[in-house]
Amino acid sequence: MSAPTKIPLYDAREVSLVIDNRIVQGFQENDMAVFTAKEDRIQTSVDAQGYPSAAVNNNHLSQLVVNLSGNSIDHQRLTELANNSNQFAVTLDSPIETITANQCFITKVPDSAYGKSTPARTYTIEMLDANYTVHTPQTN
Repeated sequence: MSAPTKIPLYDAREVSLVIDNRIVQGFQENDMAVFTAKEDRIQTSVDAQGYPSAAVNNNHLSQLVVNLSGNSIDHQRLTELANNSNQFAVTLDSPIETITANQCFITKVPDSAYGKSTPARTYTIEMLDANYTVHTPQTN
């Protein structure tokens, strides 16, 4: 029997999000960012007689939801990007994977709620040319 493999240890401090050449700081509790591809990479179909077909989908549209604290140092900067309809690059990097895109836009300013806790400000970024790469696990 072989020796057990060490499981890599996740540390959120090793994750960096760079938007428009600046490292973003001041996330809300729980998920800092959530990446979602908008479509499947392979599209399949079956005709009326049961013959299947498959096609590579070259659509790289994706979405990145960034969850900031309302008192984040980057809240104002991201709002300015949204209000001015600026295009920018994004890199989300961790020891696990890297997500990059050179053509991104913030689609709307975040919803605003006020209450007992520090308010959360959620930005939705449309990524026109997202690239997703998984790294080889590093064990210590």
